[in-house]
Amino acid sequence: MKKVGKIVGNVFVTIILIFSIVMTVLVISSTVGDAKLPNLFGKAIMSVQTDSMEGPEGFPVGSLIVIELLDRDQANDLNVGDVVTYTAYYEQQMYYDTHRIIEKEWHGSYNYYTTKGDNTVTHDEFPINCESIIGVWTGIAIPKLGTIMDFLQSQLGFMLCVVIPTAIFFFFELFKFISTLMDAKKEKAVAAVKDAEEEIKQRLMAEIQAHQAESNSAPAKAPEEKPQAPAEPEKKEETEDEIKKKAVEEYIKQQEAEKAAAAKAAEEEKIKKKAVEEYIKQQEAEKAAAEKAAKEEELKKQAIAEYLAQQEAEKAAEESDK
Repeated sequence: MKKVGKIVGNVFVTIILIFSIVMTVLVISSTVGDAKLPNLFGKAIMSVQTDSMEGPEGFPVGSLIVIELLDRDQANDLNVGDVVTYTAYYEQQMYYDTHRIIEKEWHGSYNYYTTKGDNTVTHDEFPINCESIIGVWTGIAIPKLGTIMDFLQSQLGFMLCVVIPTAIFFFFELFKFISTLMDAKKEKAVAAVKDAEEEIKQRLMAEIQAHQAESNSAPAKAPEEKPQAPAEPEKKEETEDEIKKKAVEEYIKQQEAEKAAAAKAAEEEKIKKKAVEEYIKQQEAEKAAAEKAAKEEELKKQAIAEYLAQQEAEKAAEESDK
C-alpha cells in the first residue's frame, strides 16, 4: 500500500511539473513584433476575443486557434481564402486581428490584402500587407480553450496554475528527501541494533560452549581425584567455616560502615543546628542594633525639638523686653 501511494504521488507530481512547464513556455515565451505572442516551434496560439469569425469555416469566440508564423516573403505570397493574423490599431493601441483574405492586389513590390470576418457584414476598413501580417491560421481551433488560456495569462491564473503547482512540487520533493533521509537513519539504527544483538548472541554461544566443554572435561578428572575422596568432607567443612567467617567479617564491616554513616549524619546535623543558632543570634543582634539606632534617632529628634523650642522661647522673651 505504501509503494502504491508513492507511485501515485510521483505520477501526480510529474503531471503537475509537466503542466507547469508547458504553461510557462506558452505564457512566457518568445516575442513576435512589438507584442508578446506565445509560440512554440514556429506555431503560435491565440485566444479568440470576438465573434467576427463565427461560421461553418471559422471559429467561435473563446476558441484557441493555432497559427503558423510567417516571414516577410511568405506573408507577401498569400491567397484569397487564407485566414491571417495581423496587427491593427485602435486609438493608437495595437492589437491582433484574425480575418479571412477576400481580395488581393499587387502594388509596387507588395501584395495588399482586403480582409473580412466571416460573421461581419462589411470588409475591414484598411488593406494590409506583409509588414503587418504575423501568420496564417492552420485550421486548428479548439472551442473554449482560449478562455482558459486567457485565464492562465492573468496574474491569478499564473499563480494558481504555475506558481502553486511548482511550490507543491518543491515541497513534495523536499518531503521525499527528508523521508528518505529519516528512513536511511532508521535503517542504519536497526542494522546497528541487529549487529549488537548478533554480537551478544555469539558471546552467549561462546560462553555456553565453554561451559559445556568444562562440564564434559569434569568426568575425565574424577578418577585422578578418587584416591583423595576421604579428605573431601574435611575440605568441605573448612570451606563452610571460611564462608561463615567471611560473612561475619562482612557483617561487622557493614555495621561499622552504618555506624560511621550515622556518626557522620549526627555530626552534620550538629553543624546545621549550630549554623541555625548562629543565624538566629545574628538576626537578634541585627534587630537589637536596629532598635538601638531607632532609639538614638528618636533621642536626636527630641533633642532638636527641645532646642528649637528653647530658641523660640528666647526669641519671644527678647521681643517682649523691647
